[in-house]
Amino acid sequence: PLGSSCCSRSSMLSLFTASLSFQLPSLSYQYQSQASTSVIRCSATVSATIPPVVSATIPPVEMADAAHPLIQRANEILYSESGFYSPYNESAFSEDFVFRGPYIGPLNKQDYLSTMDTFKIHEAIPDISPNAFGFSIDPKDPNRVWFMVRNSGTATGELGLDRDGKLRVPGKGAVLDGCPETFSIIFDADRKVKYLSVGYVADRFEGNTNGKGAAVGIFHVIGLPFPSPGPLLKFAQWLPPPAGGGGGTP
Repeated sequence: PLGSSCCSRSSMLSLFTASLSFQLPSLSYQYQSQASTSVIRCSATVSATIPPVVSATIPPVEMADAAHPLIQRANEILYSESGFYSPYNESAFSEDFVFRGPYIGPLNKQDYLSTMDTFKIHEAIPDISPNAFGFSIDPKDPNRVWFMVRNSGTATGELGLDRDGKLRVPGKGAVLDGCPETFSIIFDADRKVKYLSVGYVADRFEGNTNGKGAAVGIFHVIGLPFPSPGPLLKFAQWLPPPAGGGGGTP
């Protein structure tokens, strides 16, 4: 019998013709061999249908306008009115203000300002700076400003732990090198702060706060333990502020 190899060989047949065809998903092949007297000739054709290349639609990069009034206002509040990086401006916060962080919150306006009065972060770290960057307006909420911070400073003062100022923890010169954190501010119609979210870490491997943000990261640098998220922390937030910080806020 004749083999299927496509090559020349002697044959006792006077004439032999064989053909074979098959179809793959996107390729079509044909194979034909002919033999006359002593020679088998082979021919092959390959045809392929290649789908057209569809170019991806890349939207333009949208950059926030640094002169946007809400971005300017968010920057002012962050550096000079928040109660964290400076003494707070009570009138900057709406009466239905809500604070949230990954560890503490929600806090209403009274509980938030009370907590700021207790910790006095800006006194414990007189040169504290958020080093804010990346301001933008939320495309789904035009009243919300997003930005990043990377806290820095040296704890030369004392961190407060009670409202009366009797329980203080010395900073002992600890140097704060914070990890990048995501913050956001939502303004009401009067451009007062209606909602503040802080401390959501973007890269826990940067800095010296052990991957923790906001005040909890500062506590870690100073050497003050803080409860991990869980039942104990939830219970603590129901204690009178500032021991738990929540004051029974729902």
